[in-house]
Amino acid sequence: MYQYIIYSIFFLFFENIIHVLGTWKFYQKSEIGLWKIFIPVYNIFILLKTYNRPIWWIFFLFIPLTSIILLFILWMDLMRSFGKKTKKDMILFFLSAGIYIYYINFFEKIKFSKIEKEKKKEDNIGILLAIIFSFITHTYIIQPFVIPTSSMEGTLLVGDFILVSKIHYGLRMPISPISLPFTHNNIIGFIKSYISILKWPYFRFPSMQSIQRNDIVVFNFPKDSNHKIIDRKDNYIKRCVGVPGDLIYIKKGVLFVNHKKESFFLKKQQAYLIKTENIPLNIEYIKDKMDIEDVQFIGEKNDEFFYQIMLTEKKAIQIKNLFDNIIFIKKYILPISFQENYIFPNNYGWNRDFFGPLHIPKKGELIRLNLKNIHIYNEIISYEKGVKINNPLKKYYKIKNNYYFMMGDNRHNSYDSRYWGFVPEDHIVGKPIFIWMSIDWNRKKPFNFLSWKLRWKRIMTTIDGKHSYLYLFFLFSFIYSIYFFFIKK
Repeated sequence: MYQYIIYSIFFLFFENIIHVLGTWKFYQKSEIGLWKIFIPVYNIFILLKTYNRPIWWIFFLFIPLTSIILLFILWMDLMRSFGKKTKKDMILFFLSAGIYIYYINFFEKIKFSKIEKEKKKEDNIGILLAIIFSFITHTYIIQPFVIPTSSMEGTLLVGDFILVSKIHYGLRMPISPISLPFTHNNIIGFIKSYISILKWPYFRFPSMQSIQRNDIVVFNFPKDSNHKIIDRKDNYIKRCVGVPGDLIYIKKGVLFVNHKKESFFLKKQQAYLIKTENIPLNIEYIKDKMDIEDVQFIGEKNDEFFYQIMLTEKKAIQIKNLFDNIIFIKKYILPISFQENYIFPNNYGWNRDFFGPLHIPKKGELIRLNLKNIHIYNEIISYEKGVKINNPLKKYYKIKNNYYFMMGDNRHNSYDSRYWGFVPEDHIVGKPIFIWMSIDWNRKKPFNFLSWKLRWKRIMTTIDGKHSYLYLFFLFSFIYSIYFFFIKK
């Protein structure tokens, strides 16, 4: 915490230097005492008071990005008060990212002209404040996400728009605090949306609750090689099936945690092989009437048709009962002898359906390293210490962080911890709490807006689907309509 505060103070001090260098002549021409110009925070307070801005805006100064926005507003106030208020001046100011004020300060003769304070309350400021408060909410409280892949079906569907709480598991303060608002890591292609040179130390506030086994969690993808800063790595969402200290393994596609079979839940999906004779499977009916999207036609031979479909056990039974021409429908489980490529860790001979046993490291735990487990823990040691251990014999290592094991509910169509390993606790983003919108779109052509369909049963529901608040949306819309069309007039 202290390191984070120190970094923030240094940044505020650096901002103050930039502010003073670019505006000292404006202060002098305004007959403000020279000593007042150089005092951090107080010099901003003077401008807020001078230009009739709310004094509480001073709090924006203590958040790196909002402090930059606050400085820009006050710099524009200064420019206007010295006659620099034409469209040309404003365009030059924004195109130069504020550097234009240095040109005015050092190279132009400026004369102070008092402006009416009432003119300072532009409508645009209200819009700007709304953006700032939205950004603060987005960064520090609740962040919206959209589900882009099917790895969490059928719990979360492609096209679900969810809200993720950043405070349930403890608010992680921004590590890369300077970025374009409402962007994550890239703008277009590989153009980064953040300044990677500025990097704050990791700090997380105490959590409201700890991550429990089977919680759905949003986290930063640990193996994202395109972004080195933790909070700018790609966002993933999976179910936490293993917490620190757990022992997990998978047999015949069934997960065991601490030697106990996982609790059965209806929405878990796996790959099923289906064989029909004489007549192909009615895929259109399956997709339209049963909300099943992941259907793959394998081939046809001697009037027999073969398919692979991602299904829950309940829907597998429904399909079997619906179609009389089905010869068999069974889970597609890889044999134990099959070694799947890119499975974690390498060279262990595991696959998605036969995996482990694997121990999940816990903070403070002392691990005895040997030739058998060095491939598992060397990544952790490299992450925590920045070095690798070549000769593990007779060496112990004390784990510095908690780690988690994540899996998708769509077990046979999920790129998860089985393939890339553990999630460190500093990569945790937050807890999904709400589905505020759900759109069923064509997955091959997602931008074909005419094909979009609203999933009304999922809109304004909790993640577990137990509670729906759609009626509140209609109630609010009704009240707002009455106010807008009748009372406001």
